[in-house]
Amino acid sequence: MAYKCPRCGEPVQRGYSSSAQMTAGLVGALFYAAFGSFQCKKCGKIARNEFSPTDRTKMSIFSILMVIGAVVLLVVVLWLVSK
Repeated sequence: MAYKCPRCGEPVQRGYSSSAQMTAGLVGALFYAAFGSFQCKKCGKIARNEFSPTDRTKMSIFSILMVIGAVVLLVVVLWLVSK
């Protein structure tokens, strides 16, 4: 889900870290995206408190869903490896 930058109105994206992905794989990338900042191509990093309360609620819900997805992914991988 794309959010609009509160400063310029352009779309923002969740932060991304190649080092987190290389260190912990997809699970690390999901955790970093869930807890990382949002970035606008024009304005740079955008703090969550700059977004509207409605957007912050949606961000929190999607962050929780990403963490749940990362945990489920980790459990499935561990289950498959243990067989």
